[in-house]
Amino acid sequence: MKFLALFITLFFVNISSTSDITEVRSLYRYAKDTKENTEKFYKVTQNTDYQGNPVLSAYYGCALTLKAAYADRTGQKISFFRKGKKLIEAAIEAEPDNIELRMIRLSVQTSAPRITRYYKNKDEDKSFLTDNIEKVSSAKLKKFIKGFMSTSEAFK
Repeated sequence: MKFLALFITLFFVNISSTSDITEVRSLYRYAKDTKENTEKFYKVTQNTDYQGNPVLSAYYGCALTLKAAYADRTGQKISFFRKGKKLIEAAIEAEPDNIELRMIRLSVQTSAPRITRYYKNKDEDKSFLTDNIEKVSSAKLKKFIKGFMSTSEAFK
């Protein structure tokens, strides 16, 4: 009986995290377009189990860096950006060979203002994506990253 309860719990947790990442990826595409999109992306990523998942944590970090652009006070801008950057870097430290994490960092570094000094890994991440995109086993993830690569300023 305990085994059945554990199985059902794990099954629903797995479905939940799969739907979380699908929704997050969908919102990520348009998050920087408007303040409303950024806020929706932020809220969704904030409500995921990002603390136990480096990819969701990096997306939440990305959302914080985007939220910084719309903050009213300079202190808030700095705080949001630093916290977001810290989450992205911690995720990459935990999984340095994760191509999706490298894509997230590249997207943030490509669009971050130079004053933030968050741009030092752009060439490294761009090369990582180029060298490893064909090794991605998930067709959905590969298509998603290729879509990013086709529209990102980093690849133009």
